Amino acid sequence: GIDILAHPGLISEEEVRLAAANGVHLELSARSPHGLGNGRLAALAREAGAPLVLDSDAHGPADIFTPNWRERVAFGAGLSADELERINKTMISLVEKLGPAPFFA
Repeated sequence: GIDILAHPGLISEEEVRLAAANGVHLELSARSPHGLGNGRLAALAREAGAPLVLDSDAHGPADIFTPNWRERVAFGAGLSADELERINKTMISLVEKLGPAPFFA
């Protein structure tokens, strides 16, 4: 029943393989300090075939991604343009499956 593991941090190789085997998406985060391990996480996920999502982890309106910032985070993590496109499609599928996040005022 888990779709996304947010802030996986210094996740182990075994845990990444388990996520891949169970279809659990791992989050690449633009928010500091969560995003400090994005490059390592992207490499481990690529090797294990684990699905990724890319998230701003917004805590306020100023934290919301712009398309340029989204690309900078993705490419800074070592993703290719094709991998970013695959993540974009994955995220659309997840929103369709799960519905939009609730908004709390």
